[in-house]
Amino acid sequence: MSTPTLQEQLKNQGFVVIRQLLSNQEVDFYVNKLEERSGITKENFNAQGAGRGFDPKGRQASWNLPDGVSKSPDFWPLIYHERLISTVRDLLGPDIRFLQHTDLHVGFSAVAWHRDSVNRKFGKGPDWDESQAPYKMVRVGLYLQSHAESSFKLGFIKGSHRPATNITLGRRLSEIQITWMGALSYLSPKAQLWAANAAWIATEPGDCIIFDPRTLHSGSYITGPKYSMFVAYGIENVHFYHHQNYYRHMRSELNYGDLDPELTQTLKAKGLYPDQFPVYADIEGAWTPAPVLKSLLAKRFKDGSKA
Repeated sequence: MSTPTLQEQLKNQGFVVIRQLLSNQEVDFYVNKLEERSGITKENFNAQGAGRGFDPKGRQASWNLPDGVSKSPDFWPLIYHERLISTVRDLLGPDIRFLQHTDLHVGFSAVAWHRDSVNRKFGKGPDWDESQAPYKMVRVGLYLQSHAESSFKLGFIKGSHRPATNITLGRRLSEIQITWMGALSYLSPKAQLWAANAAWIATEPGDCIIFDPRTLHSGSYITGPKYSMFVAYGIENVHFYHHQNYYRHMRSELNYGDLDPELTQTLKAKGLYPDQFPVYADIEGAWTPAPVLKSLLAKRFKDGSKA
């Protein structure tokens, strides 16, 4: 039996794994920059509460900056990294554009099953309708730590990104089960491991995971230093514009901003800058946090401070 191509893997399971996309030198560089930006170092993880991500005062050492790659010039080269761009073009086609949906993480793992798409409830909303335009977008996670030091894995529910004309009872029950696991993760960070049909990927320094934003995924419980960076790309169409508008304007608590003019010019020169930026007042079925949670997140992400 022949090995599935990357395109087939993305289409069928919702994610692909590219090992050692970043060189050892790049890994070291970005670890240093993340430690500078976050104020958290490996020494924090190895201090009091060693192996559990606590600083010397017993506080959890965790930092998460939405739009972080776009906001930080040191990380801009990730957006137009030659090997990454070549891989994404192989997956989606030659006319990919940068999608402003980026993050920087230190000591952070989202330990609940979730989607990164605009419409997060399966089958509800325009993300699940490809009759007029294909959904051709990917999120890219780049990891800088070993599994041995962090215990980190990224889990996926294979095929959970695929629309269905007739939604079976089994599919509905699976979605309900995953939703309950997401709720339980607030009580136990290891609850997501109970998903029997999950595929868990242990990451090593420089590894890259590319996935459809509609794919259900979850980070694992971590026991040591973890560093990750996220960028996104897509083919311009209604799905791209919805996603772009959603994070730039509708998710105001995440504090996304206009791209730096220098970055804009670089992206234009490399053929990665979108041709259009339509703004929508509303998107059918778009997931947004409850007002209280939105207020808490806005305060947390205002200056990119520690969680």
